[in-house]
Amino acid sequence: MSEPGHLGELTHSNQGTIIVKMNRILDKFWHRTLKQPYHLKRTVDTGQGAPVVLLHGIGRSGRVWQRVVEGFAGQPYRLVAFDLLGFGESPKPHWPSYNVDDHAAAVINSIEKLGLNQPVVLVGHSMGSLVSVRVARTRPDLVKHLVLYEMPLYDGLPEKKRYQLRLDLYRKFYEKIISYNPTFDDKKTMRLIERFGRKVIGFEVTPETWQPFIKSLDNTIIKQAIAQDIQAIDVPMDVIYGTFDMFVIRGDLQQTFGTDSDHITAHNIRATHVISVKASRFLVERIQAAVLG
Repeated sequence: MSEPGHLGELTHSNQGTIIVKMNRILDKFWHRTLKQPYHLKRTVDTGQGAPVVLLHGIGRSGRVWQRVVEGFAGQPYRLVAFDLLGFGESPKPHWPSYNVDDHAAAVINSIEKLGLNQPVVLVGHSMGSLVSVRVARTRPDLVKHLVLYEMPLYDGLPEKKRYQLRLDLYRKFYEKIISYNPTFDDKKTMRLIERFGRKVIGFEVTPETWQPFIKSLDNTIIKQAIAQDIQAIDVPMDVIYGTFDMFVIRGDLQQTFGTDSDHITAHNIRATHVISVKASRFLVERIQAAVLG
């Protein structure tokens, strides 16, 4: 009596495999062949009023903005936090390169689907800052103001030894991560990766997000064009850095972005590369000022 049941389970398993393969084929046809952008998961969508869109950093999710969202409780703002492509509960396709255009296209499509009648204050943390700037460059009509926290700036820096030494160090570190190929098939490996991710970089690693993570690291963060993007737009922006952040380089604004940078306001706060309580309060202040500006 056990044999028929076993065969039935195999049949059911095979059917599931076929469905998964068919879904992947349809996904690639719709998004890769027809170039239809993905729709991102909204982790947060709360409040009514002036729209504020929040984009998290690499390997994280929209949950990182919780303190910022709480800072707007009872105020006339609509706060929306997306999970970026490949992370959180958003789609995690295998085929994209996860460059800044892939991320920006999904964000633009998702903002459009909100049905807003006014441009948004677009807020980015870490890699989310790079994506935010590309969104503003591609669709300036959608963005009223940029608030960029801990933007990883490795492009367009002055030719100075202190910058080049740090750049070389970061690239070697990131290349080491990219070349690592975890199997995810044993608990010990998973514990090591999770501990490394949380303590060193702060990302949330799973078998599904590993490829989006290393591709985004390589094609959005390392191979960036942020200086050219910023030089090409005149959207007002606040650029905010933590004085204790070891993962970014803070260059001179005029040297990096050109002399015509009056629309950029730089800030330094006592923070590391996380959205701390203090950083959240400062971000709330800057977002409120951006809405009123």
